[in-house]
Parts: sequence; structure tokens; C-alpha cells
Amino acid sequence: MSVLKPEITFVPMPMIKIEKRTRYDIIFLGQEDISALKSPATLSFIESTSRYIVKFISSILYSQDNLEHQQKKKTELLFLKIKNFFCYLRQFASITGSELVYTTFLVQKLIESENQDFCEDKNIITITDKNMGTVLICAVILAMKMIQDVVEYKNCWFAKAFGMNLDLLNLSEIAFFNQLNFSIALERKQFIRLYSQIIQTSES
Repeated sequence: MSVLKPEITFVPMPMIKIEKRTRYDIIFLGQEDISALKSPATLSFIESTSRYIVKFISSILYSQDNLEHQQKKKTELLFLKIKNFFCYLRQFASITGSELVYTTFLVQKLIESENQDFCEDKNIITITDKNMGTVLICAVILAMKMIQDVVEYKNCWFAKAFGMNLDLLNLSEIAFFNQLNFSIALERKQFIRLYSQIIQTSES
């Protein structure tokens, strides 16, 4: 299966232990939604999530492309790579619907922080085609740590699964976390709103 090849381009950061993790409790959703979010993500939800992520990532990666057909081709290729990446995690790491929503939130927040820091002329993590795989892996790792009581798939599993150096993966995770100012909590209402937006992507 073809997946995104993760390439490390983050600036190494000092190792910082995450002392506090918050667990997200799903409420104010229908029983069917709750069951779906707690279970391994369905293929249709993976496709919707991938489409949603591609919508805001492609505007960053391919905004300089002048030819519309070139942009569409690159966007569709990116969608297939992200979809295959999540399908791989569904098969081998049982990634849940909740973890996909949280991953989407983290990637979106990283892009927003990148835009803000760029305007303020700060040192930033620049998302590119080459490091997009690393960005997704770090987002998934943090999402699982935020949601799961006991994290089953640790960084060493991801390093082995995607052929990455464990030390560099750890540094990348910290760089990602630092870029978000160590604030990655997702409010309940925001979670439900994002989940609804992802679902609507499949209907559009």
C-alpha cells in the first residue's frame, strides 16, 4: 500500500515531557454517532476526513500553481496519499473516528499557527509536500495520546511502521507540539462542529 513517505524537516527541539493529558468525552451526539466515533473509522469516514484535510492543506501547498489542472492533479494525488495513510492506520492501528477528528483539528491548528507566525515573522514549521507525512504522523500520535486512557501504539511503533528514526520522530512530535504553544485541547462543542463539517464533506 502506498503511503506518504515521512521526511523530517523540523528543527530539533529540547525534549519536554507532557505532564498533563486530557481525555475527550463524547456527549451531545446521537448514539449512532457515538458508536461510530468510538469504533475503528469506517472507510467512508476516512474518505470524508481525507477530503476535508486536503481542502485546507492544498490551499497552502499549491496556492502558487498557476494552471488549474495542475493544482487539481496535485490535490487529487494528495487526497489519495492521505486516504491510504489513514487506511493503513485503520488496518494496523485501529484508528477511531474520534482520533481522525482530533487529528484533523491538530493539522488545521498547525496551519493556522503557521500563517499567524509567518505574519509575525517568527520561526515556523513550514508544511511542504516532503514533510506532510511527518505532520500527519505527529498529529495522529498526539491525537491518540489525548483520547486514549492507555496509548497502545507508541512512537516506537510508528517509527518502525513508517521507517523513521525514533529520535527524530520524537523531536518532530515536540516541534509540532511547540508550534501549537503546547495547547492542543479540543473543546467539546468544537469537536462536534468539526465532526459535522467532516460528515458534510461526504455529502457535498
